[in-house]
Amino acid sequence: MPTFGSWVFGNWHQGRIIDRLAAEEKALNDSGAGHPLNNLSKPSQTNDVESSMLVMSGVTVGPSWWQMMLGGWKNFFGGEIKSFDKMLLYGRRKVLHDMRVQALQQGFDEVINVRVETSMITKKSQKDDRTAGYEFIAYGTAIKYSRS
Repeated sequence: MPTFGSWVFGNWHQGRIIDRLAAEEKALNDSGAGHPLNNLSKPSQTNDVESSMLVMSGVTVGPSWWQMMLGGWKNFFGGEIKSFDKMLLYGRRKVLHDMRVQALQQGFDEVINVRVETSMITKKSQKDDRTAGYEFIAYGTAIKYSRS
């Protein structure tokens, strides 16, 4: 059974990693790097494309024991499981940020056709083991425009 200490530590730890990601996103935005991610199927500019490549990023996140317990209660009574929202939002933001950084570091101007896939990973083979996690994968086509 989870203790009060695990609840406190879990919230503190999740808060730290979310704050770290927010600081990285802010630093990238403040650098003037732009926002080269979009879900368009064609390049947004009419310039000639010099090169392109697949870029992708992935992360696996999991709820704390307290989030799982609260989610179980909410699942039983019905409704939105808000205890997972923070974790799911972090996973999505993290893969998009990492993919954006990867494209910019390699000199690409834009990433088109961006997709984010989410998979739930569970282990229900043992009665007392309710291991759960979510895997996020983002991918897209990075494009570098010719500078003519």
